[in-house]
This record gives sequence, structure tokens and C-alpha cells, in this order.
Amino acid sequence: MHPSISEQLLVAPSTPSTRILFIARHAPLEPNYAARDFEGDGGYPGYYARVFRTLRDLGYRVRTASEPLALLAAKGEADIVFSLYNRMPINNPEVFIPSLCEYLRIPYVGARPNIRALAEDKWLAKLAAKAIGIPVSEGAVYADEAALATPPGFPGPYFVKQRFGAASEGISAESIQDDWAGAARVAAKLMARGMAVLVEGYAPGIDITVPSLGSANGPLVLGVVRPRSDKAGGIITEDLKRSDPLGYEIFEAGRVEDDLRADAATLWRATGPMDYFRMDYRFDPETGRRVFLEFNICCHIGRSGSICLAAAQHGLSQADVLGHVIEFSLRRQGVAPEEWR
Repeated sequence: MHPSISEQLLVAPSTPSTRILFIARHAPLEPNYAARDFEGDGGYPGYYARVFRTLRDLGYRVRTASEPLALLAAKGEADIVFSLYNRMPINNPEVFIPSLCEYLRIPYVGARPNIRALAEDKWLAKLAAKAIGIPVSEGAVYADEAALATPPGFPGPYFVKQRFGAASEGISAESIQDDWAGAARVAAKLMARGMAVLVEGYAPGIDITVPSLGSANGPLVLGVVRPRSDKAGGIITEDLKRSDPLGYEIFEAGRVEDDLRADAATLWRATGPMDYFRMDYRFDPETGRRVFLEFNICCHIGRSGSICLAAAQHGLSQADVLGHVIEFSLRRQGVAPEEWR
């Protein structure tokens, strides 16, 4: 009989000495560490403030920063960097902080920069998944409007989205198109916003996500979660992802759950270790067909998000999840547990 998820979780020491540098664009700052004012959408400052408080309440010594270059002063001052700073005005910003941590030789939460880069490129992630036997839909990439004169080598309906980027940026109700004329029109709109485009064969069904935590024995799959949607096709659009008015629910995947768990193990063998991640799919409940879309590292780890919702099924709190993530991350990067120091 396999040990339960809770039995496999690492626990923060009762009096940890680990120093964490927590970086987020709207991180709470000293001296009072209050949630910051914010005019945008998504509730990010409150989310970051809650993550900070949870880490601090676990006993970690947490400093915060809202600028990535704060890393340059972190050598010798931080034992590990926990960055949720994944949107910057540069290409592929998710790779910047782990790469800088590698240069500075500071441990960091997430995964190696090359794996972060793979995860952030939805096209290369699809090709990698296909190569290791995880089912994907057909796809094609477009970098400029001239290329849109040539349709992909597969029939519609199509789904048009950004090749890179987070928070479903660029996905709208018109991302689903029956023919190439409509798909090319939507793709041109995304290009006008400075986006490279990925066109996929539209997969009917619903969106589901499979959150997992890293462990010495491979991924700890927490369950299957469905992001709620009131859009045509049950898709998750940019506005839904940003404001999250509908939230998530546990999804009973039935017999396909074994396949999803096998996918997570397959991805882990090819790309692990990762401290925490989730795999996103389209799933057709009528046929049982699953289609891998992408995987996300250092994704939303708030109390109402998919990771903590799935963890709650196992009696785990956000504090339990964050404590495990920090402790596993330290160990996978060769930092001895505190009781060994």
C-alpha cells in the first residue's frame, strides 16, 4: 500500500533558520508588509501578502522585494529565492530570475531555467509532450502576418492563442474559429499586440488541470481540478483568468485519472525535478479523450487556486503546501535539511 500524500510531505522545522527572499511585482514591503494598493485586475497584492504571511508564520526568515534586480544583493543574504515575478517587459520573463539565481549560485524555487523555458513555450512543450507519448492536438506556429497566408496542414475548427505568456493572455471568446479565414483574422489581432501565435486543432470538452508537488519519489499528484467557465466551449479566457469570478472545483475524472497520473510521471521523468507544477488539458467527458495543452511551474499557489484546492482533499493547508515546496526545493538543490547542519 502506497503512503498517503500527507505522509510524503516534508515539514518545515519548528524553528527554521532558512532565509527566503520572496520576489513579486506587488510584494508587501517593509516595515509593515501590508498588501499594496493596486489599480489592475487579479488581486495580486493580496495574494502575495498572504503567501508572505504564511511563509513567515511557518517560521522562515522572509525578506521581500518587488524588483528582480534585488537578487544582486542577495548573495550571502538568502538561502533560497521564491519568485512569483513572472511578468516583465522582456521576452520570456519567467526564465530571467532562475537564470540569474544560477549565475549567483543561490537556490531558488521552481525548476532549472531550461525547463522553465520549455514550459513557457507552449509549442515546444507540445512537441516535447508528443515525443514522450502524452497526447496533444495538432498545432502550427505563426510569427508574422505574411505567414498567415498559408493555413496549417490540418482542418478546423481551430483554437488561436499566444505561443508564450501567462494568465491566458490573448484568449477570448473568438479564439475558437470554424475556418481558417476566421482563425487568421484572430491571429492577426494577437500579432498586432506583439504576440507570436499558436494555432491548435480545437478539442471539444472542458478544461481541467492536474496539480502536483515534487518529491524524492517523483510527482505527488494532488488530484484533478476544473476551472469553472461560462464561455462557449468551456474555455478559460483572459478575463476569467485575471478576475477569477468563478473559481475552481474538484473534478472526478473517473478512469482517465490513471492516465493523467501516468502523464505526470512521464513528464517528470523527462523534465523533473520540479518543486510544484500543474498540467493543463482539454478533456471530453463523453469520449474520455484528453489533450495536453501546457504545463506551468511556479504557478498560482494561493488558497483558492487549483493546487491548494486539490491539496485540501488530503487534509493539507496552504501552509503545508508551502512548507513542503520550500523544504523539497532546498533538498533537491543540495541544501541539507536543518537537522543535518
